[in-house]
Amino acid sequence: MCGVFFAPFRKAMRLLQTKIADLAGRRQGHFFHLFLCQVLLLIVSPYLEPRGVALVLYLLLGAAVFVSGVYAVSDKHAQWIAALALAIPAGVMNAYVALQGDTRIAVPALIVTILFLVFTLVSLLRAILSSERVTHDTIYGALNVYLLMALGWSMAYLLLVTVQPDAFVIAGHPARALTWFDCQYYSFVTLTTLGYGDIVAVTKQARSLSMMEAMSGTMYVAILIARLVGLHSARKSETRRDPASFNRAIHFDFEKQPKEKQK
Repeated sequence: MCGVFFAPFRKAMRLLQTKIADLAGRRQGHFFHLFLCQVLLLIVSPYLEPRGVALVLYLLLGAAVFVSGVYAVSDKHAQWIAALALAIPAGVMNAYVALQGDTRIAVPALIVTILFLVFTLVSLLRAILSSERVTHDTIYGALNVYLLMALGWSMAYLLLVTVQPDAFVIAGHPARALTWFDCQYYSFVTLTTLGYGDIVAVTKQARSLSMMEAMSGTMYVAILIARLVGLHSARKSETRRDPASFNRAIHFDFEKQPKEKQK
């Protein structure tokens, strides 16, 4: 009699577990795909002209990639809708500047772009830090955040160069202003604390941004490694104590309940 009573409940639990597994399967791997897209954008960026249709396509593709990344990790519709609300004006304004060369809206376009990148970075970072176990996809997510940090700082440098053309000096070309790719190159060199020295920060604002980026890159690596190692160690200790604890927490043994009542 009890078995008949618990049968619908067991069926509902199996259906719920199947739905959770399907959802996890759909989300698994999104960080890896985002990582490949970011690497592809880095490979393509040196071959783009300062203005033109190719640059517009590059900007729109980048915006679409990051919006899809936010959508993949968002638990609420408002989160990726907010990312879309920032990506659309950023893409439109940057496309207009790339096609028309109108520098009057260059500063607002860069500010909106930086806000969009910061929002995307925070969304990805929250998804990584809220993960309960370390997987290959989690590691790719951490790499995505690192690459996105460099991209965000490069936008900050480009904004500074737009306002202060003499903020940086290129060795051997003191009169040439930094382009988008120059800012991107300088950002990666600074974030990794490599410091080639071929691009030098001259003004106080440029040096301040450079110091903050170098500090953020070092702190991110240290904190991330501590977090991932802590999660892995906790998971390993839990498995050694009771390998079947996780299964018992999800799967209920309904067959024992009628037998206990019969006794």
